Amino acid sequence: MKKAPSKDLVLFLVLSIIIVVFTSIKLIDNFIMDIILFILIFVSSGYSLIAVLYPEENHKGLLKKPLLFLELSVFLTVLVSVILKYSSLGLQFRDLILILSLTTIVLTITTYVLRTNQFKAEVEEEHAEPVTTSQMLTFTSKGGLPYLTALTILSLLMIITVIVPPLNKTALWMVPGCLFICFIPGYLLLAIMFPKNDDLELIERLALAGGASLILTSLVGLTFNYTSWSIRLELILIVLAVFSLLFSLITIFRMKKLPSEMRLSIPKLEKILTIFLILCIILTIGTAGYTLIKPSGNGTTDKNNTTDFYIKGIDGNTLNLSSGTKNNITAVIVNQEGRAINYSILVRVNTTILKQDNITLQNNQKIEIPVDFTAGTPGQRKIEFILYKLPSDKPYKTRDLLMNIN
Repeated sequence: MKKAPSKDLVLFLVLSIIIVVFTSIKLIDNFIMDIILFILIFVSSGYSLIAVLYPEENHKGLLKKPLLFLELSVFLTVLVSVILKYSSLGLQFRDLILILSLTTIVLTITTYVLRTNQFKAEVEEEHAEPVTTSQMLTFTSKGGLPYLTALTILSLLMIITVIVPPLNKTALWMVPGCLFICFIPGYLLLAIMFPKNDDLELIERLALAGGASLILTSLVGLTFNYTSWSIRLELILIVLAVFSLLFSLITIFRMKKLPSEMRLSIPKLEKILTIFLILCIILTIGTAGYTLIKPSGNGTTDKNNTTDFYIKGIDGNTLNLSSGTKNNITAVIVNQEGRAINYSILVRVNTTILKQDNITLQNNQKIEIPVDFTAGTPGQRKIEFILYKLPSDKPYKTRDLLMNIN
């Protein structure tokens, strides 16, 4: 009777054991040697993990999945690095190599057991009645279009939640935002490239979707970093949601050209996304209603309360200062009016003007305005921060601080 192929597993098992020995007893204490060991275990760890996910494949089949191979290697390395970073050990290069080596040994042994069981099962079922094509494709009868519609609605909901007040005043947009950062855009991009059910296996599709989404998020964030808006989570989510909306519509268009039994469809994922969409809609409606009808905490209302204006790093409204000392206070303005606004800020103590400036902010743009001054003679004084929304000459918002100068 033939044995399950395991030469590749033996090779990586022996290699991992050798690396454990070299790392533990420091036979060669050299940085270049550490780099070589890291590269070897980086490759070995990814191979051992992909082998666990595909125990039915031999080395030839596993090496045909280079993108998934690389993603799993990066995933394990990052995961171990984060664990070490926040543990008592700290993130040390040799510790990272050692933990990856031990993980590879465990995964390799696990793969050997799974591959052996898989091989035995194949031998036992060699003469079993084959499953017909119609039986295999029964679950794809809906053709995957309903869940694409759900993703389209979810993308629109994401855009609305981030842009429209009062929804953008709450943390509600963080709920679907996690999916848009880690999964949805990449999954839809893959659906455009591989719209058929048998183009990619489920695990491979989900893993690549996560990697593609994170790459898209990184590229969007890097782009914003070189603009006047800088990196802001809400702006990144809007762009990702727009991408997802476009990808979803393109995918629907492509799938309509395919027979229903060939269209991409993952029943369990569709159910989860549909339930998630319903929960997001309920949360959005509930939060909007609560925010609109709840009374203001100080008994006053401000219909245009869409600009944040506050003093950075100040708890309370009193400052204790020493006479003759130089001080710095930072005022912060965040424009959430939905359009570009011209502001004017005035900072004064009695009739003495400390700062006066005109500022134009785009929607969702934030600016910090430093105010430098020297504390005068002892006593109590009030420092006023007054914000105007031009062209009006009436104060739009004010913030006051009481200075106790000793």
